[in-house]
Amino acid sequence: MKRIKKMALGMALAIGLFAGSAGSCYVAADSVKVELTADITAVRAYGKLVYNEAGHQIKVTVFYQEQGSDGLVRGGSVSDVQFGNVTTAVASRNNAAGYKFIWGNVFGEVDDYVVATSGDIYVK
Repeated sequence: MKRIKKMALGMALAIGLFAGSAGSCYVAADSVKVELTADITAVRAYGKLVYNEAGHQIKVTVFYQEQGSDGLVRGGSVSDVQFGNVTTAVASRNNAAGYKFIWGNVFGEVDDYVVATSGDIYVK
């Protein structure tokens, strides 16, 4: 039950809609700092999760859509999972030739529970 409360608190505090293309959110749950960084630009999709307590499985996933010069839109994701004493997970992808990123969002998980999300980020 304690984990569910942490997850609910984290989700409530972390969900936000970013007007720009980058942002960070900070969540404090039982004195453990969670930092999620999201950066979606036309040429790069990037996400970073910092969970300042070792001994957990941490995962950051970046979901994105990219549009080709022919107008074709395709989606995808990139993620990174870390275990043990590592407290930072980073996932990044550059755009494919002839494509540019148009949308993305980032999710951070600790021990298979979502603790932070960036909300939708649209590239102008």
